[in-house]
Amino acid sequence: MSPAAIHVVGSINIDHVYRVARLAEAGETLHALGYATSLGGKGANQAIAAARAGASVHMIGAVGVDGAWARERLAAEGIGIDGIDVLEGTTGHARIEVDDRGENRIVLLAGANQCLVSASIRRALSRARPGDWLVLQNETTQVTETAALGRTLGMTVAYSAAPFVAEAVASVLPHVDLLAVNEIEAAQLR
Repeated sequence: MSPAAIHVVGSINIDHVYRVARLAEAGETLHALGYATSLGGKGANQAIAAARAGASVHMIGAVGVDGAWARERLAAEGIGIDGIDVLEGTTGHARIEVDDRGENRIVLLAGANQCLVSASIRRALSRARPGDWLVLQNETTQVTETAALGRTLGMTVAYSAAPFVAEAVASVLPHVDLLAVNEIEAAQLR
């Protein structure tokens, strides 16, 4: 029997990262010390980490008409991209400031991530087997429905509760086997 596959339903973003000496105050303009463009999004990052650890990974998500680069980067990591829809509009983008202490400030445009539909997720998960992993987070739509579907399919459901929205997390938790939160999110779980 082959090892369990990992199916990541999540965000795919193009990150614009600016290195700054310190984070800007409201209304302030700062010069950046450096700039890089990289593939991001919690879902894409999770998929890449799992693939680099040797897992068989399938990415399920959505990009805009500008998303060919993101799909190519995921495929180059050995990640299955058949579950990524290409939609009208833009791929998700993040503007990230990172200071010398490693603190950051992020502005996120969800873009195509908010247009992922249940039919696409169901189609992509039709290849899943009982025992496969389903990895979710809160940067896309259909999270509760997808977690319930994963449970119905006999998958192990892992959920990163970020960005944290209490009502969304409460609706997903009954379907989750593994919950990942940071200390701020854990404090909000009450």
